[in-house]
Amino acid sequence: MLKKVTLSFIASLFVAFSAFAQAGSGASIKGKVVDKSGEPLPFVNVAILQNGNLKSGATTDFDGKYKIANIDAGKYDLTVKFVGYKTYKIEGVVVKGGQLLPMKDIVLSESSELLEVVEVVTYKVPLIDKDGGASGGTVTREDLARMPGRSAASIATTVGGVQSDANGNITSIRGSRSDATYYYIDGIKVRGSSSLPKSAIEEVAVITGGLPANYGDATGGIISITTRGASRFYFGGVEVVSSGFKLGEKTYGLDHYGYNLIEGIVAGPLLMKKDSTGKKTDPLLGFFISGNFTSAVDSRPLGLPQYRITDSARAELTANPLRPTGTGFGAFYNTDFLNASDFQEVKFRQNVPSKNASLAGKIDVNVGPNVNLTFGGSGSYSRYLAGNWGGSLMNYDNFPLIQSSSWRTYGKFTQRFQSIMEEGEESTGSVKNAFYTIMIDYSKNNSKTQDAKHKDNLFGYGYVGKFEVEQEKSYELRDFNGDGQIDRVHNGLNDVEVTFTPDTSDLANTELAAITNQYYTLYNDVVDNYENFTQLLDGGALLNGMLPNSVYGLWTNMGTQYNGYSKSDASQFRVTAQGSADIGDHAIAIGFEYEQRTDRSFSVSPVGLWTLGRLLANSHTDNGRALDESDYYVSQFGTFSQYDFATLSGASDEYVGGGEQSFFDYNVRNAQGMDPTGTQYLNIDELDPSTFSLDMFSADELLNQGSNYVSYYGYDYKGNKSKDNPTLNDFFTETDELGNFTRPMGAFEPIYMSGYIMDKFAFDDLIFNVGLRVDRFDANQQVLKDKYLLYSSRTAGEVLDIDGVEVIHPENIPDNAIVYVNDIEDPTAINGYRVEDTWYNAVGAEITDPSVLETSAGIAPYLQDGVNPSDNISQDVFEDYTPQIVVMPRIAFSFPISDEALFFAHYDILSKRPTTGNRLNPLDYYYMKNRNVVVNNPDLKPEKTIDYELGFQQVLSKRSSLKLSVFYREQRDQVSLINVTNAYPRTYRTWGNIDFGTIKGMTVAYDLRRSGNITLRAAYTLQFAEGTGSDASSSLNLINSGQPNLRTIFPYSYDQRHQLTGTVDFRYGEGKDYNGPVMGGKQIFKNAGVNMVLNGSSGTPYSAQEQISPAAPLSPTSGTLDGTVNGSRKPWQVRSDMQIDKNIILKFGKGDEKKKSANLNVYLLVNNVLNTINITNVYRATGNPNDDGYLNAATYQAGIQSQNDEASFRYLYALKANNPYNFGMPRTIRIGAKLDF
Repeated sequence: MLKKVTLSFIASLFVAFSAFAQAGSGASIKGKVVDKSGEPLPFVNVAILQNGNLKSGATTDFDGKYKIANIDAGKYDLTVKFVGYKTYKIEGVVVKGGQLLPMKDIVLSESSELLEVVEVVTYKVPLIDKDGGASGGTVTREDLARMPGRSAASIATTVGGVQSDANGNITSIRGSRSDATYYYIDGIKVRGSSSLPKSAIEEVAVITGGLPANYGDATGGIISITTRGASRFYFGGVEVVSSGFKLGEKTYGLDHYGYNLIEGIVAGPLLMKKDSTGKKTDPLLGFFISGNFTSAVDSRPLGLPQYRITDSARAELTANPLRPTGTGFGAFYNTDFLNASDFQEVKFRQNVPSKNASLAGKIDVNVGPNVNLTFGGSGSYSRYLAGNWGGSLMNYDNFPLIQSSSWRTYGKFTQRFQSIMEEGEESTGSVKNAFYTIMIDYSKNNSKTQDAKHKDNLFGYGYVGKFEVEQEKSYELRDFNGDGQIDRVHNGLNDVEVTFTPDTSDLANTELAAITNQYYTLYNDVVDNYENFTQLLDGGALLNGMLPNSVYGLWTNMGTQYNGYSKSDASQFRVTAQGSADIGDHAIAIGFEYEQRTDRSFSVSPVGLWTLGRLLANSHTDNGRALDESDYYVSQFGTFSQYDFATLSGASDEYVGGGEQSFFDYNVRNAQGMDPTGTQYLNIDELDPSTFSLDMFSADELLNQGSNYVSYYGYDYKGNKSKDNPTLNDFFTETDELGNFTRPMGAFEPIYMSGYIMDKFAFDDLIFNVGLRVDRFDANQQVLKDKYLLYSSRTAGEVLDIDGVEVIHPENIPDNAIVYVNDIEDPTAINGYRVEDTWYNAVGAEITDPSVLETSAGIAPYLQDGVNPSDNISQDVFEDYTPQIVVMPRIAFSFPISDEALFFAHYDILSKRPTTGNRLNPLDYYYMKNRNVVVNNPDLKPEKTIDYELGFQQVLSKRSSLKLSVFYREQRDQVSLINVTNAYPRTYRTWGNIDFGTIKGMTVAYDLRRSGNITLRAAYTLQFAEGTGSDASSSLNLINSGQPNLRTIFPYSYDQRHQLTGTVDFRYGEGKDYNGPVMGGKQIFKNAGVNMVLNGSSGTPYSAQEQISPAAPLSPTSGTLDGTVNGSRKPWQVRSDMQIDKNIILKFGKGDEKKKSANLNVYLLVNNVLNTINITNVYRATGNPNDDGYLNAATYQAGIQSQNDEASFRYLYALKANNPYNFGMPRTIRIGAKLDF
């Protein structure tokens, strides 16, 4: 029988798909049922219900024991029923994800009543978790409702070991990098926003260490959110929150930031079962849905005074943006001459409104007592204008519009197998509580960033108006036909005058057009001022596709448009599987996961399209100046014979891709009804922006020899989503019907797979959780065969002679060594060899400096026959990515030394796929000769962490406990910037797995359950997080200086040595539980309380610099390091948030049977109660957050005095240096009310 059950069980595992491969195993409840004499009771029915719906159950065995497995996190009622005994009900059993929850023995009392008698008790959460398991913390819905935070992230920051900044944003979990932590919502790995309605959250679980084997692809922590489920009974609620409103230019309310929220929730049965009499019994379908909408005038308030230009000054500058230089030529911007009277203080950031919405829902299908079927999903949408400090003073009308949406949906099926024993039958089988779970989920994340006015009208960006150019031919005197007579000969084409008509349409860029329009009023003479575009630019006017200079390099000027349009599309499809059963004393779980991501992106710099179009138009005629001296006509000019020539075209009669005529020129001529390959002068600046579109360019024109105007993958170069998945070879070879290269780049589609097995068992008093996880990551793309070579080169085994002279290689040089020679094109001798990253000279001696092998033209690999270094690269130097497999054992144990104390420990190997710079970008290699950029490395390997922890838990009293844990982490193969020196055709920068680090620390957590009026949770973490790189870009300055890939240990930039977190709740009850003040016989504070969250942390490190440098400008400069990297510290940060609330019971209806009630909760929410202005950033030279020292440094005084207006420059510089983003957010105050019914 055991063999039969086992085979059936294993088969179930591998044909099923499960939610828990990443979501975490379902929890379990176990216990024992006895009678009053202590004798075990077999065949007792034990069930758990949530919101009145039966979720699962079990039957006790002959020892009275039961176990209910695979339970989702949440709060349940446990009922115990047996014939002849009173029904026993435990209300409010709190189950945490993945937990094995032991219950106290349940003692049933006999009953002689014919009617059911129910004995009800209230569950008390144990002070210590005897199961051991993962470290971290869990916050349930009841606690969350009282806390001031609304998001899962804000709740997670109350857990010891979760580091956050002064604004409550999570920066790290136990010293890991920010990309090492994942969010989960109902078992779905979140891509994009994790925003949810607060009313939808059932539980937030934070795992900071001891990740069980069912978790993978994370080396930091896990934040898992469980949403609420359907209900047997209808219930709902509505909540409103407000801090005030904006009317006109001002806000009115509790603070200046105009925050408003409305949220609703409703749940209940959709379809009910009926008995034979037609009476409704149990729900067949149940639902839950919750949603909210939020708007804010300023969602990221600033803690310092802020300023903007006054309306009168703005109007004056729009009318008169320029002033003459006084030299008779050119102009200055009037914004260079502003002073303090031209600016006004404002209470909130200007033009940064935001709107957000989120939604979550579930449908439960009641298939049967041992089968669960759930469909669910969640999503969010946001729309906001993204403000920035540089544009806030004068250019706040041109902040970009960002829209994003994230949604996910899933279906989950669970089936349990329970053996039903007849009375008297022996329990011979050792397999119990078997189940399998199937879950398939799909996620989508879209975003778009654009100018709020022009959106996808790309040629509207930077358009100022219509420019008409008057031209005339130029002539020279010479003998043209050789008859000895001097002739007047046509030799070119000159611009005589450019006239300008500003754009006045509804989409006009008024402030840009005003600059050029006023320039035309500064001077009377056309000559030297308005003859051609060059004079306009030199004088200070703007052409189409150009933006004004910044104000002293400090502030973006009025009218400066956002020069970007981008969109992204990221999806994720996951199939996961888990099966579990108790086999003897072992709880075995086996699972796997398959995940396929598809990432697409497209971006364009639209302002520059005008400049590109101007360069491409008339390129086949040298801008109309190329002359065909074989095609002329003769006329008389006074006494001279005048020879005029036709315009010479370098293009053929039919357009050919890659020819002399640009595709843009060809398409515009077609659109204008001109001869498509003709020579008539084409002035694109006199055409309306609606004339143009992106598809008028070819891919190569937009890629512009590596100075590309577009970037894309998963889209074509025009911004259309790719319908197929092109290969790398298609990028090099594919053309359209006219012969233009299309340069397709496929979507990034990495594949992640994993499998694991876990076993939970007890050995004497030790409880073990052991597991083994195997991850397989396939980047699913091509990579360089050799990172040093973009051209196929010869190996030692292939080089037998050079120019007919036999070559004998040193004995230690293997056949696969790359050969380097003394001349790339005409080699005569071998200079050295390379085997992967190890270099050798010509005699086979290992060298550390390969530059000694260089020729006068640089490093010279011995290229294969037929390979020309002047050719473009091809697919021949690429190969498929080798999938990476990581084996990760996980071991955890707990050792209870009494009912009130236990030791616990764990050892885990963790890994995560690379997330920085790991997508193949063919442009990086195709244009490597032309540009010096950081090259993506598609051959990156997974990052690894080895995690150790040892801890102790102790019950201090009936209501309090203490937990001490010491942890140590080793980080390996972390991604970092590196130099690939002596690569051919050039040294380049890319990413590599070379960073490493260690994190050492301890956390002390204190838990005080309700004691009188007070509940308290507090934690202190001491941590030392050090390594060779805080993030993948930490070594950028070192790499840019051309230094070798040196690794030095220093504190991470987010390292917080000391962190204190605390959550205090003070609350009054009602009736006999009320112990507060009474006035006039009224319990004035009944059901009222205050919840405060406190967070204090020591300052994070920064690298001081020796000399003063201008650090406040838009393009700051830095100086020489003073001391060690991250050797200085910022000040401590302290933050406190508070919510004061009161519950009011509302009753409706007449008569006891018809009376209904609702609960109204009103509250006051105050973030940053003490209005502490925390310092989050400082200038490296001074250590101050508001002064970089530049204005007072003697070195720079001459330069300051030479500015157009020294007083204005000093004022504007000081204003910019006093950056409020170097400080935390100020106090915010909101009032809210929630009605539950």
